Amino acid sequence: MPSYRFLVTAIDAAGHINSILGFSEGLKAAGHEVCFVHREKYRHMAVKRGFSFIPFDESIWKVKLEEITLTWLDVLADKFRKDPVKRFLTKSPNEDEGFKNLSVYYDVINQALDRIISDESVKFDAMIIDFVSPSPPLYNNPILWFPLCSLNPLVLYPLGPPPFSGYSVNSDKSNWDEFRKIYRQGHATLIENVNKDLDAAGLKEARFNPAKYVDNPQTIGFYHYPAALDYTECGPIEPNWHRVESFIRQPDSDTDFVVPENLRDKPGKLIYFSLGSLGSADTVMMQKFINILAKSPHKFIISKGARGDQLKLADNMWGENFVNQLKVIQSVDLVITHGGNNTFMETLYYGKPMIVFPYFYDQFDNAQRVVDKKIGFRVNPYDLDEDYFLDCIEKVFADKEIKNRVEAISQSMRNSNSLAEAIKMIEKQIELKKASVR
Repeated sequence: MPSYRFLVTAIDAAGHINSILGFSEGLKAAGHEVCFVHREKYRHMAVKRGFSFIPFDESIWKVKLEEITLTWLDVLADKFRKDPVKRFLTKSPNEDEGFKNLSVYYDVINQALDRIISDESVKFDAMIIDFVSPSPPLYNNPILWFPLCSLNPLVLYPLGPPPFSGYSVNSDKSNWDEFRKIYRQGHATLIENVNKDLDAAGLKEARFNPAKYVDNPQTIGFYHYPAALDYTECGPIEPNWHRVESFIRQPDSDTDFVVPENLRDKPGKLIYFSLGSLGSADTVMMQKFINILAKSPHKFIISKGARGDQLKLADNMWGENFVNQLKVIQSVDLVITHGGNNTFMETLYYGKPMIVFPYFYDQFDNAQRVVDKKIGFRVNPYDLDEDYFLDCIEKVFADKEIKNRVEAISQSMRNSNSLAEAIKMIEKQIELKKASVR
């Protein structure tokens, strides 16, 4: 089998970057060359994995992407503390400005990518892309590209509940269309701004759809979810998408996690708590959860996030702004998570039960899937009941069936050869492309 050279990249969000790195490790194991293309601050991730690296030209950026993301979060913070329907029923002050900033973010990333793939001195056989909107550079370049969907795959099942609603597959379908309508109205400004950029790039056929947040595959695409939790009961998936049960990346650090000294002699189970890179920036919500967990008889590892210095931890806790999550998950008895698909998959891969606090978008769908498949509990931040939350922790440890179900999913993910099969499918598409131009 010939060796091919792949450009791999993702939007500038922790979950998507970690996901693309995991997939790329499979490419390298299959004998291919991987070039990770992203911001300079991620170079070390490529170097550790034996990938080459090309940095985005950040001189074209007139804005700071971190500030755009956090500003967007702050502008919409009140909405994100409401249930999925109520958050889009009314427009909050500065909401349009928040979504305009998000469209600027997409545009900047696309400009940076275009500079690299339009460089005639840099040659690739194909690109693996984890983006959340159509990217003009992909459409305007002859190189084959393959999208990854590292979101909950409900976005790929048109007959299922509306994505990002948190509705069960068993819920009242009369509510589904109403949510879709409200959701689209709530994203009207974002849709308009992103589609203007697509029009300006000459892509009248490519439309941004925030009800999916993934682009249609050029040939084939791949999504990340265990077979036991997939939405096959919802009817056919969209064409040309293929499930990969696991492409969990290797830990960024080889150092094992050691339980901090202040927790070693404390009683109770060890629990990991994280609201992800974005949810943790809502320090009001984070502190609220921390204060409740302070009343638990267990001990906690807290991923505090970028604004973690503003948080006050209790005596039964240890935390840092950023922790080596993969090593921590392996060491704990339970994960309390926002339900972002990356953390969700990592937790399942290592066979840990979870309690999910959905904060936004596909986190609601993962939270409900945990309930429907009886592998943990969902606790909503917008109607948080302190006693219920603490009781869920005890119920997880008392329920052996939850533990057994999660361990079965973990074994299936670990034993799956679906990533190797996905890479063979990609290789075949490259061969067909090369044969067509000979």
